[in-house]
Amino acid sequence: MRGNGAQHDDPNNRFKQGAEEDFDLLEEDEGKRARETARQRARRRRYRPKYSKPPRRPASEREGAFNALMWILDGVTGLLEELQHNDLGLPEEFWVHAYAARREGLLALRAILDAWIDEDASPAQSSPSPERPKRGGINIDF
Repeated sequence: MRGNGAQHDDPNNRFKQGAEEDFDLLEEDEGKRARETARQRARRRRYRPKYSKPPRRPASEREGAFNALMWILDGVTGLLEELQHNDLGLPEEFWVHAYAARREGLLALRAILDAWIDEDASPAQSSPSPERPKRGGINIDF
């Protein structure tokens, strides 16, 4: 015999002869109710577990309970502190240029904001009002 149950010399005899019989099992169960689940049987029998309620309480009721959000924030804060005070093995010249690039980026952002403010202020200038002082008195040094 082979693994599928057929004789090795007769390839057409793979299945039993009784496979052609009619099966009316589903028709017999039509009048009966659908199968019950274990939960439904337990409810019908009014099942009560033999164990008592565990002594666990929700985190909102416990002092000093673990808070995942605070844990993540604490980790991020620690990482930022470490990066701020650690040179990461990079040369000093890199940091000089990195701070200069940061300052230039802030100045570029300030220029955009000034342009937007001036655009919004132009319709208001049509009314007689005192002249607005010039911008630029803020020093951004690190």
